Amino acid sequence: METEYPVKKEYFETVNGRGQTIRGVLFRPDEEGGKYPTVIFSHGFGACYEMFLHHAQWFPESGIAIVFFDFCGGGVNSASDGTMQEMTVLTEADDLDAVIDKVKTMPFVDTDNLFLQGESQGGFVSTIIGVRRRNEIKGLALWYPAYVIPDDSRKRLEEGIKDVFGMELSPQYDTDAISIDVEKLQKNYTGPVIIIHGDADPVVPIDYSRRAVKNFPDAELIEIKDAQHGFNETDGMNARNSSIEFILRNVTELK
Repeated sequence: METEYPVKKEYFETVNGRGQTIRGVLFRPDEEGGKYPTVIFSHGFGACYEMFLHHAQWFPESGIAIVFFDFCGGGVNSASDGTMQEMTVLTEADDLDAVIDKVKTMPFVDTDNLFLQGESQGGFVSTIIGVRRRNEIKGLALWYPAYVIPDDSRKRLEEGIKDVFGMELSPQYDTDAISIDVEKLQKNYTGPVIIIHGDADPVVPIDYSRRAVKNFPDAELIEIKDAQHGFNETDGMNARNSSIEFILRNVTELK
């Protein structure tokens, strides 16, 4: 991808409604006075933003600011406060809410063109906030979004299982998850959506995304043959490029 903008990196902090500090980093085109479409990236269960920074430079080089952050208790290596025993999809939704509030105060952000991008659980959380703030979020770019979570939580509750991938969580994690009607959630987000998902995903079966693309009023699904949960270098590059193209074609007006 041809470079169009020099890139500037900045760290930031904000506080959620529970009094915990959320820490993150942003990359933006390094031009004074400009405003740019901005995407907020949400990591998945047990992850941290550092795992995805290899995607960072390509967004500002395309004229898009990108924000990464760690959910409070979102993973064992989280830069933000909290533990995984305190985390649920709804606490993460509140964290993303706080990050959006912070991002909207940044002078380079074109608030008319604010997008959410999420992988796995972060895609589920991005959908929750996309609906909650539907008048502010221009579009959703979702990588293998974990719409399976409520079904998995119901199964764990039925079987008395208290851990996910070997990590013990609060019972509230499953209680919060089963309170969410995934189909209704998807139908209530009317902005454009792109879903990118591997057809060999053993964690979130691709059928969840095939159903989702029918529920969202304006959505497209890119299926990656033989890709599993998480993308290898080539699949990640293609997913990143598709996300950038999606954002750029849905920007209403570059300021």
